[in-house]
Formats: sequence, structure tokens, C-alpha cells
Amino acid sequence: MPESLPILSALLLEEADSGRPLYVEFESALLTADLAWEGLIARLQRQRWLLLVSPLLIAGGKTRQLESARRTEMLQAAAFPYRHDLVDALTASAERGRRVILVGSDTPELRAAGQHLGLEVEPIAAPGDRDRLLEVAPGGFDYVTGSTRDIMALRGAVKGYVVGASRGERVKESLDHVRWLAPRRGLVAALVKQLRPHQWSKNALLLVPVLLAAGVPRLDKLAIASLAALTFSLCASAGYVLNDLLDLDADRVHRSKRHRPFASGELPVVAGPPLFWSLLVVSFGLSVAFLAPQFTLLLALYLVGTLTYSLYLKKQLLVDVLVLAGLYTHRILAGGVATAIEVTTWLLGFSMFLFTSLAFAKRYVELHATQSEDQVKNRGYFKTDLQMVTAMGTASGYIAALVFVLYVDSAAVKASYREPALLWLILPVLLYWLGRVWLLAGRGQMQDDPVKFAMKDKVSLWCGALMAVIVGLARFTPDSLAGLLSWQP
Repeated sequence: MPESLPILSALLLEEADSGRPLYVEFESALLTADLAWEGLIARLQRQRWLLLVSPLLIAGGKTRQLESARRTEMLQAAAFPYRHDLVDALTASAERGRRVILVGSDTPELRAAGQHLGLEVEPIAAPGDRDRLLEVAPGGFDYVTGSTRDIMALRGAVKGYVVGASRGERVKESLDHVRWLAPRRGLVAALVKQLRPHQWSKNALLLVPVLLAAGVPRLDKLAIASLAALTFSLCASAGYVLNDLLDLDADRVHRSKRHRPFASGELPVVAGPPLFWSLLVVSFGLSVAFLAPQFTLLLALYLVGTLTYSLYLKKQLLVDVLVLAGLYTHRILAGGVATAIEVTTWLLGFSMFLFTSLAFAKRYVELHATQSEDQVKNRGYFKTDLQMVTAMGTASGYIAALVFVLYVDSAAVKASYREPALLWLILPVLLYWLGRVWLLAGRGQMQDDPVKFAMKDKVSLWCGALMAVIVGLARFTPDSLAGLLSWQP
């Protein structure tokens, strides 16, 4: 069975006194991504207009991109996409007196990495050149690689270690003296993970106008709203791709985001720009072909909002929270436009305050997890802002509850629900759920995204189901229950 990468440190330390040198393949083992394409992404991060011509840059080939990155000094050894667990293991071995040598093509990047990490360097042009290694280490050697392209070196090593290879490579090559660690998931699985389909559930908000409209929801309206939700989902995935490309450096040092496909190296960063454009083409193609022009305009505004947020607004104090809440509310409005159903100002107001509270909770979780008093990277907040973030977030949540109370007594509700008084039962459930979200955030028991947390949390799911049942009873009240509610002594 393949093992996790942190085990490698213990494995290497066991052999530290063997006297055998440890050779580590630079590009496939020590790095999680191709440096040529890392240089391109670094240029995109600094010159974001290049995203418009990114397909042309990729078509130019990685050799040209690597040369361009060298000329513009976009690649710095300290910022290389290292496999940090492996670096820690190598450092521990070197501290025990073992010779640790990086091997690879004779490039400035290899020499820079060796100097940065304090390790020896041995330029070897051909991957897996066993004879060359045996010449410089006639007493035997151990070898660490990230690919079975180095099969000759692995076969010649006393002990071999393969990190981050695909499961298919492991099945193909059976070597008893080789340990397989941290296998890479398949490209399809990594691609699905990058699209974040679990986040698509947020776009169910586009169905809200249909579900809250008077009478039984119409199937044709539900179909239109579902297609609209799909276009938003594809557009949102394009935004996730761009955001992850631009946040590579920050994600790689984050406790959980470092496992994202681009940050971890499961998905090559060069796939990012083509994937971004492909998702947009399909999203807007479906919208133009099957939905109203007004909806396509709202889809375009959503795209502008998400891109502006990713590129700039997420770093702005308070603006980031309001934009996040606005994007959620925008979904509801877009669902109404797609299905030609009017969205009340009550619903928009309730949504804005509710999602503002959840956006503040998201920032609270990030601030609570940070250990530094400095400004959080790519955010406009400091650790000292925790108290104010809590106050504004909880206040927004309870204002949402107040808006809901006023909505229950509105003419729109009386026209759409047979027994609107039953909706009052939603209020304690809503207050309980909001309070629980903030209490768990304060205890550090919540993930980065409260919406994602709610979709997995059993209590939250039960609260959502209970509120749905109450809404159903209020709209389609059985005659027996209606008679009981109308009874007077």
C-alpha cells in the first residue's frame, strides 16, 4: 500500500548512518510543478491582462516561457513549488551527516535550489542515468524520484523512494526495494476536484424564486432555473480556476488550501488558462442558446463580480464581505429573471443580510486560524479585527432574522401561503442555526467556508429540512390543520 509522505522522514533517518549518499531527482520529486509553466503563472499574477492571450503563450512552448521567466526574474529559488514534506525529510537527513544530492539537468534553477536549500548538486542530463550515479557512488546509493522515468536509477539503488507518482505507474513497475509514497490522484479526479462541484450547490439559489412562487412549482420553470444554475456553476468553476492560479503562493503555505489541485501539483498549472476559457465558452454558450438575453447580462455581471473579487476586491477591507454577500443575492435575482418570476425586495433584503453574516463568519475563521498579528495575506484584515468582525457578523445575522419577521407579515406572503402564521416557526430554527454557526466558529470547529460547512453538518441539514417542511405546510396546509389553526373558543 502507498504511504503518506511524512513517513519518508522516518524512512530516510533510518538509513542516515548507512554511509550511502541520497540522490534526489530535482524536477519530478522535489518540485510539484513544472518551473516553465510556473514562470508563466507568475507573469499572469503580475500582469493579469496576459490572461487574454494565455492560449497563445502556452502554444509558444514551455522552453520559451522558461527563458522569459529567467529574463524577467520571475523564478526565485525561495518561491519554487517545493514538496515541503520532502524538503523537511532531506534537511533532517543532512543534519545527521548524510550526503544529500540533487540531480537533474544542468540548469540555473537546479543550482539555485541547491544553494537555497544548502544541498549538493550533481547535474545529470538523462533521467535515470544509473551508470553515472554508480561512477560517483561506487559503494551504492539511495534514490528519490517522482516518476518511473528514472526506472534505471531505481533499479540500481539500494533503496528507492517514489513520491507523488500515479497509481498506474506503481502497478506497472513492481520493485521490492522501492517504497511508494503519496500517490497522485488521476487527472480526471484532480480535474473534478478543481471544478469544486460541491460548491455548485450554492447555485441552487437560482431555484428559490420558482420554489417560493405562488402555487405548485411548475416543471418547465424548474427546468429553466436548473439550466440557469448550471451556467452559473460552470462560470463559478472558471472563477475558482483563476482564483487558484492567482493564489498559488498563498495556497501552498495554507494549512488546507495547499491540497488544492494546482497548489499540490495534482493538476498541472499549464492546464489552468485553457480550462478557464473552456468553462466560460460552455457557460455563456448555453445561456445565449437557451435563456433570455437579460439573464445572459446578469451572468456576465456575475462573472465580472467574481473576477473583480478574485483579482482585487478580496483584499479590500469590508468590501470583500459585501461583494460575497452580493454575489449570493445576485443568484436569486438571476433566477427570477431566467424564469420571469418577480423577486420581492423582502427576499433580496433577507438574503443580503444573511449572506453578509456568513461572509463575516468566513473571515472570522481565517483570522481565528492565523498565528501572526500581521495582516492576513491577500486579505485586508488583522488578528486584532476579530472582535469587530464578530460583532458585525452576528448583527447582520440577526437583522436577517428581523427582515424575515417583517416579511412574514407582508402582503406578498399572505397572497402566496394558505397559513402564513406557520412561517413564524422558522424564526427559532433560523436563530438557533445562526447562533450555532458563530459559536462553532469561535471554538475553531468550522471549516473555512460556513456554506460548505452547512452542507456537510448534520445539524445544519436537519435545520434546513425542518424549515422546508414548515414552508410546505404553510403553503399547502391540510384542511385538518387549517381548521385547527382557525379554531376560536
